[in-house]
Amino acid sequence: MKYAGKKLLSMILTLIAVSFVFFLVFDIIPGDPAIAKLGTNATPERLEALRAEMGLDKPLLVRYINWILDFIRGDFGTSYSYNIPVSDMILDKLPISVTITFMSFFMVMLISMPLGLLCARYEGRGIDTAICALGQITMSVPPFFSGILITLFFGIILNIFTPGGFVSYDKNIIGFLASLFFPALSIALPKAAMSVKLLRSSLITEKAKDYTRTSYSRGNSHMQVLCHHVLRNAFIPVVNFFGMALADILTGSIIAEQVFSIPGLGRILLTSIMNRDYPVVQAIIMLMATIVMIINFIVDIICRKLDPRIETGGRA
Repeated sequence: MKYAGKKLLSMILTLIAVSFVFFLVFDIIPGDPAIAKLGTNATPERLEALRAEMGLDKPLLVRYINWILDFIRGDFGTSYSYNIPVSDMILDKLPISVTITFMSFFMVMLISMPLGLLCARYEGRGIDTAICALGQITMSVPPFFSGILITLFFGIILNIFTPGGFVSYDKNIIGFLASLFFPALSIALPKAAMSVKLLRSSLITEKAKDYTRTSYSRGNSHMQVLCHHVLRNAFIPVVNFFGMALADILTGSIIAEQVFSIPGLGRILLTSIMNRDYPVVQAIIMLMATIVMIINFIVDIICRKLDPRIETGGRA
């Protein structure tokens, strides 16, 4: 509990620091939201009235404290561009981005776990070399370009899906999941390749230790030793990677949504940045930062459970 408490306190302090930095950045970058909304022909009186209505006439620290307190209560403010609550905009699009994220994450696990075990089982053989070579190629392709290649091959050449086609989750859940499959795949492939490489390396390192010879001497097969003994000890760095991968997938979904024309949080975020709709941008970024911190916190606790030797200051 002491370890979890320190990690929780660290997470809260980090979130406060991150929120202030983001708030400060949006305050000092060039541009005036009032001018962006009313146009350059607006009179000074109208601009001042709108700034007062937006709360932009108050000191920075006062605005930050008010904003962070409202955020904690679930009040993300009102969009400058659409004049609707930001929370409504986020809740409408959040299921899309969350679904892409977790679909990608499960794809990473489904691909990397068996392939990592296979590479470790047949280390140095043809299948190991082929999987490693394919993984190197996959890791070298940026997610946005892999999305373009997937669209070209599966969408245009094979006609398996309609590029740009999207089915809302409130109309057809099966069609919704199908429309997100290939965007999720484009995010998952490079992360799966990295995960296979890490898992293979961890398994081979653990396989060379003395306790594996004891397991073999008891009559266990090669796969039994790998799955029941080696995998547990090799899994801590993999769990760490899965936690980082989940956080990266969450941010990577922004790119996939643009490439595949998916109306998720990424589309709103980029549009709001261009329109200087700061309440929307701040809320989405802060929400993503909170999710990433929570993921890291959960990973730390899982690693602590897997290996009690892990100290508060770091991981074993």
